[in-house]
Amino acid sequence: MANGEIVYFEQRTSAARGTDSLAADIMRHLHARQSLGNAIVVCDQPIAMLSACRKQWLKLSRVVQRQRAGTLNADKVMKFTHAISRMQRMRFTCKPTRQQPDADVYCLTPSQVQALPFSPASLYVTTTLSHDCASFIARHMHARSLVVDYMHTTDWQTYFSMQPKTFLERDVTHMWQTLVAFLKDHNITPNTLVSGQTQDIEAMDDALDTLLGISQPFLAIATDFHAALAVARPMHIPKDLRLQYDSVTLLAHRVQALTTGSFSQRFLETYDEDDTYFLLYSPDSGYPARLAALLQHHAMAKRERLMHALLELDARRRTIEASYFI
Repeated sequence: MANGEIVYFEQRTSAARGTDSLAADIMRHLHARQSLGNAIVVCDQPIAMLSACRKQWLKLSRVVQRQRAGTLNADKVMKFTHAISRMQRMRFTCKPTRQQPDADVYCLTPSQVQALPFSPASLYVTTTLSHDCASFIARHMHARSLVVDYMHTTDWQTYFSMQPKTFLERDVTHMWQTLVAFLKDHNITPNTLVSGQTQDIEAMDDALDTLLGISQPFLAIATDFHAALAVARPMHIPKDLRLQYDSVTLLAHRVQALTTGSFSQRFLETYDEDDTYFLLYSPDSGYPARLAALLQHHAMAKRERLMHALLELDARRRTIEASYFI
């Protein structure tokens, strides 16, 4: 294994139905992991697999577009928009990496895989592998990457010292418990951030005001949780818990956006750095709110840190806008 660190495996059975069901299941799985890096589908017929994967990826893209059209929640619209943009940029190929080094998804035979010069974040096994090929894969996958095995003919744990993906999922639970304990120490309870199917705006703003005073330790813990969740995906998460995850991630994004000189880009990348100024918009109308009215609202709620951060954000916006005319 690369750097002597752990690689994980998942023995998976396709849950998809109908034509191209295997490709459909692989693309659904990859959709949750696309931000982690390149993926390889090991198969006997790369051209046919490539065609099926592209078809299923386009279907998934249309599903996300319908999800975006079906919500009025501005934060969800942002996330769906960036997801669609990433999906549309995904490049598929059945050529070896030396011929097409900039692709995102490779459909390759086992012999082609053994000539790879790079380590994928996700590798999908859809054909029987020789011991030598499996050994090559185990040695060249990078730490915390995932082998998804649809064949169940290779004992990854016994022969290649890989660990089951369930270990990654346990990490998520542990990291979440650490994050929840940190938040509770500062009088923030994740389940109170949610109202129905979306975030409670006032509760989120109260939490944001608190977290702006402890931004660095909060972002450090939130980053560890977010990283653990990313490598463990896809995983089954109850709906109410998923809403809590989303709420805390959104808080981290806003703390990151409002903290000058903070150290991580992770949460700006989750949404988009250009969305930082969304914080100056009215949650009701969607149009730019008058800053004075926004500050008055937070003043009445005694959110002094949030008021100060919004003033700094508006000053940065004005500086950037002024630079356009120089």
